[in-house]
Amino acid sequence: MLAHEHLSIGPQGFGRLLAAIAIGAAAGPTLLTRFVCEPARPGIVFSAYWLRGLVDLVLAATTWPPRAAGALLLYGLGTSTGTNTFTSLVQAHTDEAVRGRVSSGLDALWQTGRLGSLVLGGLLAYRLGVTAVYLLGAALLLTAAAAGFTLTNAHPHRCDEWRS
Repeated sequence: MLAHEHLSIGPQGFGRLLAAIAIGAAAGPTLLTRFVCEPARPGIVFSAYWLRGLVDLVLAATTWPPRAAGALLLYGLGTSTGTNTFTSLVQAHTDEAVRGRVSSGLDALWQTGRLGSLVLGGLLAYRLGVTAVYLLGAALLLTAAAAGFTLTNAHPHRCDEWRS
């Protein structure tokens, strides 16, 4: 719906949007380990929520495909860094004897949530339009980021030195 109805682009434009996500996702972990000290911290996960919330606001507001592609590049970056950080945190804080079961259980829960959000998002997009879905997504993501930062007092910080 975003590509076809909101941005008025066809299959080729949709492919460019997917490529923007892929480029961001590929660059995310590299940039994270280059510019952030101790990346396996909760603040990184909550920063990814914050970034994705801002991306949803941009996608709700723009009808210009290059701006949407730039936002989706940031979406890929935030998703990959958040996922890698979350996985590292789970592995670091879970006993080795149950680590595989915990990771599998969290993955199953995550995938179930993704399917549910796709169904709910699709129904809402059909009923209210894609802009409303992005605005709701932004509100949820920004609320999650604010709650996470507040409850854990976790904020990401830059390294004092550039990494080579």
